[in-house]
Amino acid sequence: MRSGCPIMERPGPSDVTGSDTSGPDPQLAVTMGFTGFGKKARTFDLEAMFEQTRRTAVERSRKTLEAREKEEEMNREKELRRQTEDIEPTPSGSNVARDCSKPSSRGTSSSESEESSDSSDDELIGPPLPLKMVEEPVNHLEEDILGPLPAPLGEEAEDDDDDDGDSEEEENPVQKIPDSHEITLKHGTKTVSALGLDPSGARLVTGGYDYDVKFWDFAGMDASFKAFRSLQPCECHQIKSLQYSNTGDMILVVSGSSQAKVIDRDGFEVMECIKGDQYIVDMANTKGHTAMLHTGSWHPKIKGEFVTCSNDATVRTWEVENPKKQKSVFKPRTMQGKKVVPTTCTYSRDGNLIAAACQNGSIQIWDRNLTSVVRCLWHPKLNQIMVGTGNGLAKVYYDPNKSQRGAKLCVVKTQRKAKQAETLTQDYIITPHALPMFREPRQRSTRKQLEKDRLDPLKSHKPEPPVAGPGRGGRVGTHGGTLSSYIVKNIALDKTDDSNPREAILRHAKAAEDNPYWVSPAYSKTQPKTMFAQVESDDEETKNEPEWKKRKI
Repeated sequence: MRSGCPIMERPGPSDVTGSDTSGPDPQLAVTMGFTGFGKKARTFDLEAMFEQTRRTAVERSRKTLEAREKEEEMNREKELRRQTEDIEPTPSGSNVARDCSKPSSRGTSSSESEESSDSSDDELIGPPLPLKMVEEPVNHLEEDILGPLPAPLGEEAEDDDDDDGDSEEEENPVQKIPDSHEITLKHGTKTVSALGLDPSGARLVTGGYDYDVKFWDFAGMDASFKAFRSLQPCECHQIKSLQYSNTGDMILVVSGSSQAKVIDRDGFEVMECIKGDQYIVDMANTKGHTAMLHTGSWHPKIKGEFVTCSNDATVRTWEVENPKKQKSVFKPRTMQGKKVVPTTCTYSRDGNLIAAACQNGSIQIWDRNLTSVVRCLWHPKLNQIMVGTGNGLAKVYYDPNKSQRGAKLCVVKTQRKAKQAETLTQDYIITPHALPMFREPRQRSTRKQLEKDRLDPLKSHKPEPPVAGPGRGGRVGTHGGTLSSYIVKNIALDKTDDSNPREAILRHAKAAEDNPYWVSPAYSKTQPKTMFAQVESDDEETKNEPEWKKRKI
């Protein structure tokens, strides 16, 4: 062994720690150098551990109480100094107060020490009093002082003023209004009565008493602030309301007319409401407004629905897809049941209510939820509930696990599709080497085949056009197709009668002689023989005429 190195002695059997030598071979454990083949359970002295824990807790609580007492004493001294400085109005008085305050401070410190020693036992129980309750007796001094306190002096007072000013600015709602800068958009020379912004805030639309509606694009305008579009959607009617839809693709235009309009983002007309019959007394029976409109509003959830109110004392809801008739009509009434004109109207946030403000100062609200339950039925075997609602729907409620048959039978079946008419198509045989006369015509599409058949008058059964002018091809030309030709054909005709009346009468002479009835019996006695007038020639008549009647050749 080298010098300086500690000599490690092997422990003998008597030096082995632990008295537990029970095991299969204690001598082997001693030889290997460990105490045993197992571990012995450690024993704990619970009373000693509890006593140590209690002492530690008492020591910590004592230190905490001492720290609290010191902090309270320091706070009291600071408060007393501040009160004494505030009470003294003049410097001279302040010195006297300081001199007088020294013994008082000593007295107070001594009294406080006595009180703290007396009340140490009381403070051990429960948490200390709050700071506000401790300061209450000090605040009574301010109540005893007559008149206002002097303003605080020094940098602390200035800091307090700055903090108060900042807090007042933050609390003042006027400071939150963004009115530091402005731009002016030149709409026209008359009143701007309607404004509307799309949901994204990219476009502004304005309308006024000059009948114009102008579109302003903030992203597309330059410093000149010019509108990119101007139009008159309602002709010579003042614009009263403009509102973008929730999606921003349509604008509701309400003017002084009785017909509201809907235009798209670019100003093109989408729909125009129909005008009602103004001679019908009951406004619920008309299809639209009959008097001047006041305002309108879009439905918050349904895309194509909006509401309008008019001077005809009605509030009507419309759909963009059905401009020919309103969807529903609401008639505001006074407490006496008389008509009252609504001046504005709008939807609730969920769209179930419609509110209108009327000229008599009332606000009237209608519930559009017509799905109230009117009738209910339950079947014991099916275990299903049938409900009849006020909007014309019947609903069936069931549970797939608890209900039987009924609605479960038809829910699982798919909807039947209409069967298409079966058409027979002829097979097309392609024979490229066949002669042209034996080849089948190439199949064409249905549209092209119809166009070709339309050109063939026989296949299309085209009627023959009327013949113009003289007849040809075995067809006689028609005439009298116009009004003038019809008049010439039927009215402007030569109707002169060239027949001899004497011969027409003598045609019936034999029948009258054989069977006299009218004239012959009257002349049978006075003139049994018939006598006729003598025929004079034309030459004799012309000779007997005066000279001024004779025809000059």
